[in-house]
Amino acid sequence: SENDVNVSDGETTVLADDTKKMRHQKGKKKKTPGIVYLSYIPPKLNVKMVRQMLSAYGEIGRIFLQPEKPNGRCRTFTEGWVEFADKKVAKLVAHALNNKQVGGKRRAEYYHSLWSLKYLHRFRWTHLNERLAYEKAVREQRLRTEIAQAKRESNFYVSSVEKSKRLKKTGTEGDVTGAKVNDVRQRATNEEILEEQRKKKGLQTVDSVPDIGLLKNIFIRRRKESTSMDFESE
Repeated sequence: SENDVNVSDGETTVLADDTKKMRHQKGKKKKTPGIVYLSYIPPKLNVKMVRQMLSAYGEIGRIFLQPEKPNGRCRTFTEGWVEFADKKVAKLVAHALNNKQVGGKRRAEYYHSLWSLKYLHRFRWTHLNERLAYEKAVREQRLRTEIAQAKRESNFYVSSVEKSKRLKKTGTEGDVTGAKVNDVRQRATNEEILEEQRKKKGLQTVDSVPDIGLLKNIFIRRRKESTSMDFESE
């Protein structure tokens, strides 16, 4: 029927029989729990369904499925761990069901999915708790770092805005970061340009140019003297 777990495979049927015998056997030694790791969780498969499917092969203790989103309700899981009461059963289940069809209800999304199981040697549930606690601490530390960085950026922005307002009130608007304003060179005047050109050509400066009017008067005076001397000689 649709509600039955898919155990039509011959190897899976033998697995069910072997696990039943192992549960009824009374060993002298205390059973050691074993952990099976699920590297892939089929869609829509939750803890209750995993327990229902895998408990057919042996006694199951704790189950943990890692949600895709750490916070809030999540129906999608990325990986999981299943604790069997007997590590021998855990090894048998991981070996027999790995890469086998999940089965279940034919209309379920996980019906055609494949199990991805691996037995974890010498791995205990306390190791899983330590790992989960470490990952939680890392997430919290990362969150605190991001919050502190956001606060520093916000405080810097607020202080920059306040400093800009103070500069506007005092009439000294400028760079709010306190950078020095570059000196702006003014354009040279015509006299400065001419002076520079004269210096380059080796000419005299404006101050050293002789008075043209004075030279003209001297020239006229000498010409008159020369003319009068000509008349006297005649």
